[in-house]
Amino acid sequence: MTSWLMATVGTAALGSVFPVINIELYLLGVVSTVDGVSWWALALAATVGQLAGKMLFFLAGRGSITLGRRLGNRARAERDGRWTLWLEKFHGKARERPWWGLSVLFLGAVVGLPPFTLMCLVSGATGMAWISFLGVSFAGRSLRFLLIAGAPELLQHLPAFG
Repeated sequence: MTSWLMATVGTAALGSVFPVINIELYLLGVVSTVDGVSWWALALAATVGQLAGKMLFFLAGRGSITLGRRLGNRARAERDGRWTLWLEKFHGKARERPWWGLSVLFLGAVVGLPPFTLMCLVSGATGMAWISFLGVSFAGRSLRFLLIAGAPELLQHLPAFG
């Protein structure tokens, strides 16, 4: 059981940085095929892994780290673009109404709209406290992964039609 949980944390962390790895499909596959591992434990392991990777984007948004020369050059070229205007508007709203910014982050963590990776960058750039970022992101991603990992269990209990 421990090896599956550790593999889930690692897969989620990699998938949060390299989007070609889909943690949702991984969760569904493991929950459906592996015995002896509870779906809720896998969901929480996926949450921990995701947040470990997404914290890099939050720190990059703050300017604490860079995510490579190519991405840094692109970000500098876009400073006068529409993303900068959107970021400034978001920053102003988030400062005026902190709950609004946290709500948008939560929505991105659960549903993926706005994209969660973008929300991690923006949250760091707007100066959100890291503890607020982690708390709201943990709640949102936990809900998302609990719903996904629990889906096969839920489907077994639905009445058959036909």
